Amino acid sequence: MRSALTKPLFLKQALYTLLFAVGLSLVASLVKFYTDIIEVRSDVDKEFTQLLELIEKPAEQAAFRFDTVFANQLVNGLTKKTLVYRAELASEDGSLLGAAKREDFKSRFYKILADFLLPDVAHYSIPLTYEGSALFVGKLSIWVDQELVVQNFISESLDGLFISLLKDIFLASLISLVFFVIVTRPLKKLTTTLLAHSEDLSQPLPKLDDSEFINNELGALSDAFSEIWWKLESTLKALERSDAHSKAIISQAGDAIFLSDMEGQITLVNKAAVKMVGIDEQELTHSNLRSLHAEETWVSFYQDLVKQPLDTPLTIETLYRHSSGAVTPIEIRLIKYVLQESIEVLILARDISARKEAEDKINHLAYFDSLTHLPNRHWIMERLESSMEISRERKVKGAVLFLDLDRFKNINDSLGHDVGDLLLQVVANDFKVLAEGDICVARLGGDEFVFLFPFLEGDLDYINEKVAFFAQQIVQSFNKSKFVGSHEMHISVSIGITLFDGFEENVGVLLKQADTALYKAKDAGRNTYRFYKAEMQVLTDDRLKLEKALHRAITHNEFELYYQPQNNVKGELLGAEALIRWHDGDNGFIPPAQFIPLAEEIGLIIELGEWVMENAFYQLSQWLKRDLWKPDWTLSINVSPIQFQHPEFLINLERLLLKYNIPATLIDIEITENMLLTDLQASRLKMEHIRSLGMKLSIDDFGTGYSSLQYLKTLPIERLKIDQSFVRDLLIDSGDEAIVGAVIAMSGALDIEVLAEGVETQEHLLRLEEMGCLNYQGYLFGRPVSATQFTFNHLLAVSFQNDSII
Repeated sequence: MRSALTKPLFLKQALYTLLFAVGLSLVASLVKFYTDIIEVRSDVDKEFTQLLELIEKPAEQAAFRFDTVFANQLVNGLTKKTLVYRAELASEDGSLLGAAKREDFKSRFYKILADFLLPDVAHYSIPLTYEGSALFVGKLSIWVDQELVVQNFISESLDGLFISLLKDIFLASLISLVFFVIVTRPLKKLTTTLLAHSEDLSQPLPKLDDSEFINNELGALSDAFSEIWWKLESTLKALERSDAHSKAIISQAGDAIFLSDMEGQITLVNKAAVKMVGIDEQELTHSNLRSLHAEETWVSFYQDLVKQPLDTPLTIETLYRHSSGAVTPIEIRLIKYVLQESIEVLILARDISARKEAEDKINHLAYFDSLTHLPNRHWIMERLESSMEISRERKVKGAVLFLDLDRFKNINDSLGHDVGDLLLQVVANDFKVLAEGDICVARLGGDEFVFLFPFLEGDLDYINEKVAFFAQQIVQSFNKSKFVGSHEMHISVSIGITLFDGFEENVGVLLKQADTALYKAKDAGRNTYRFYKAEMQVLTDDRLKLEKALHRAITHNEFELYYQPQNNVKGELLGAEALIRWHDGDNGFIPPAQFIPLAEEIGLIIELGEWVMENAFYQLSQWLKRDLWKPDWTLSINVSPIQFQHPEFLINLERLLLKYNIPATLIDIEITENMLLTDLQASRLKMEHIRSLGMKLSIDDFGTGYSSLQYLKTLPIERLKIDQSFVRDLLIDSGDEAIVGAVIAMSGALDIEVLAEGVETQEHLLRLEEMGCLNYQGYLFGRPVSATQFTFNHLLAVSFQNDSII
């Protein structure tokens, strides 16, 4: 054991004390140096001032008399002084009467210090006047030997510093010795005692009764160590009991417990681990975790183990290999921790075979239909989502085939649901045969099934052909009779198909598209398939409600015809346009722009158009009977493109003329430009037939479609109606004004009458008249009103005017 004087604590204390003493001495010396240099400056200044005052009178006499001998004696005498190295006595005109100089002190170091410490005590001078009068006789100047002053000052300061350091070092040594006696030596005794008893902690620590440990902090420290010694002994005994308990718990634990290092080397196992693995405990203790894993799971397990942070539990499911070779699923909960500078891994494992079986059963119930054992709606929705994502990433397409059994409800109603369920099982088995490779089939519910045809590559025509061929296979599979018990059934299927590329909004959109196509297939006669097209617009709830209300309105005759007057530039009535209006009981007034397109899409426009024509002809016949309608007036009736192209349109038109005995010249059939693009030749023939009957033809909303001079020149058109969208902004939009002007000019060149719609103000009327348009329709002349109001507001008014003229 090293000497007590070499103990680190003693050395640190001695060193720190010495450094503190030296530092304190240096600080004190610096302070004294500063005060001393100020005092030196003051002393030098005082001494030289007194010296000048002392020699002032003799110097005046020498200067007054121009006595160079006496002047030289005076300055030589001054340089004899220790601190004066130069003196000069000058006359009144500046000439030297006497000068003396000692040799300079030759030290650059002291010269620099002198300039720094005594910058203002280098030179002193005094003017000389004769006997106190104002007569200036000369000047006496002396120079201080600064280097000598600084040398003397530095020498004295260093002597003082040296003596101060000796005193401080002596004091530091004395303090260190006292510290050794009072602190270091008692601590050594305490340390020696502790080390002597460290091998046997069961023995109590002896009490130190030396005077060094009585009534002081060292005694308290010794008592504290005795207390800690006793607590350490108690703690060790508790640890021994805890260790025994832990071993018993580990040994009897139901879960398998393994303790290993980071390389997987097993160091401790319990009975449950031995039972689970089927290997002797001694052999298992010297095994590696890798040997217990199925090869395909070890890499993943080890990667998870390496990445897992310390003291953070991790739960994983993996597979282990039994000694018999059987692979069993287990749940592992592990934690890594540092013990004595090495990482250990504690693993708790349990066999989860039974739980996995239960989960599989629950999963099957959640994702498979209990009747047909096909995947259910939940399963197919998830599969569709993943297929959409893959299609988007791989840039391939997929197909959804939505199908249901035709008239399946009749089977359920006539033969019972038991037979219906058996039929669904037979159909499901047939579908399973068709679902090969990546194709999968699921039952949505009832008699609805979905086939998913994923990962279709190639051009669109090839994909359509491939999917259509598969859909035809499904249809043909129903050509054969289905035998259910004693029943032989003939049933067909309808299929709706939609393709997807993964960029659709969601799975629901795909199913709605396929469902829409399915109903198109049913509309086509069933037992077939249809592809979804963009025009097969998905019906929203509001649209479905509107469709239902539209059916009800036709059935209950909820529509009404309104009439809007048409006038010439003089304000005279030319006729009227029949406009359909719908006042729904629940939703109030519904604009034609909202329900006419829907009627066209769902096939009600023919029925609705026939109702308009029927009622318009009827109303016109009533006005004729009352002699309220002039022979040169016309009633304009809008005809939908679908209605116009209908094979029975002309037949129905002729029927109405005969039925209501109406002159054909009173009828103006209004068609749109876009209608002519469908089949121009067929449209021309129909228009010529209408003209042959004597009716007029107008192009409604002219300028909003595909206007062409070709059909204006060749078709039997008598009037163009300028759309109100151009007329409305005529006065503020130069573009609209140019269009209106062009239509009027073109009509004039082709000898076609022109009528402007949407004339609402007098300014519109005046501008249109200036441009050459002489026929109008709009709010300025009258809003669309019921037949009764139109009769009163317009027809009777004209009649009264005529009567008054007569």
